Amino acid sequence: MNKSNLLTSPALFRSRVIPNRLAAQAMETNSAAPGGGVGEAQFARYGSLAAGGWGIVIMEAVSVTADSLARVRGLVMNKESVDGFRCLVDSFKAVNPDSLFIIQLTHAGRFAGGFSRPFSGCGDDSAPRISAAGLDAVRNLHGEAARLAASAGFDGAELKACHGYLAGELLRPLNDRGDDYGGSPANRARLVASAIADARAVRPGFLAGVRVSLYEGLRGGCGTAGPEGLMEDLADMRTVLAKIAGAGADYINVSAGVPAITPQLTRPLKGNAFDLYHHFRYARTVRQWFPDVPVIGSAYSTGGESAASFAEENISAEYADIAGFGRQSLADPFYPKKLKNAPGSIDYCTLCGGCSRLLKNQKPVRCTTYAREGGGR
Repeated sequence: MNKSNLLTSPALFRSRVIPNRLAAQAMETNSAAPGGGVGEAQFARYGSLAAGGWGIVIMEAVSVTADSLARVRGLVMNKESVDGFRCLVDSFKAVNPDSLFIIQLTHAGRFAGGFSRPFSGCGDDSAPRISAAGLDAVRNLHGEAARLAASAGFDGAELKACHGYLAGELLRPLNDRGDDYGGSPANRARLVASAIADARAVRPGFLAGVRVSLYEGLRGGCGTAGPEGLMEDLADMRTVLAKIAGAGADYINVSAGVPAITPQLTRPLKGNAFDLYHHFRYARTVRQWFPDVPVIGSAYSTGGESAASFAEENISAEYADIAGFGRQSLADPFYPKKLKNAPGSIDYCTLCGGCSRLLKNQKPVRCTTYAREGGGR
């Protein structure tokens, strides 16, 4: 198969054949219905993504508890909201039964808003530290949310262990907790690995993935050598991820940085190819560590008109299995269909930062350039 067909042709992802190698990444829209349920904004956005023909659609972060929300209108998966999610999945699958629709599950941790209950897993005391019993409860909440997601018809669940949220914070070398959730790599990976194993057990064929920040750019953060480390040293993360892969992770979605602290790592700036190439390198690194675990690469939205060429080259070279697009999926939810049939009509993300500013200010998120909240043309 030549490179021009590689990106938009059907591909095997675990045991499923998906329409292409393009994934719409989880993009928080801060637009849930009252109580954290699915509302009109979700039907609009995910209806458009279904019609757009993405191979994989990862739903925006959904909290496993209403007590810890990063967004004032954040989504919550619980017994009260599950019927709305079921309707959403049904409407998505009615349009596109072949794509994978995966829910991203999260606990906001220290990034819970003032309207919520922030907890830290480790590090400074800017938020109360959650106890080991509390983390046991968080694990159970993830398991219950995965069970509900499976009953709603989702194809899998992705654990948000990136960008400084609770599960990702625990992975850091800085985590010197004296209980079962800190210290050694196995302990630091315990919550994530346990949640992965629990999710895989809810239903045969239910996928359990994880999104991680391979390097955060923080002292003692993920991708450093120890509690005082700042420079990139990925050896520790390799050991941590080996525990997670060993728990049965069906894929690893590779990101970088903490948007609230090191946003240039997470979202490379326009024209900054250096940071974009770091994302490609991070995906390649994880792919080389675990050749049997599919890898979703990030930051392709930064590539603009060159993004497809970057993705084709990286996938062809086995640096990644799937190309992930976040902001581009907001700018044009029909990107895959247009890329295959009418590339000249694609609305490319301009990297203006408008969507990020809306999220930071606790406003409903939309593409400010093309003035769409999830729909499009």
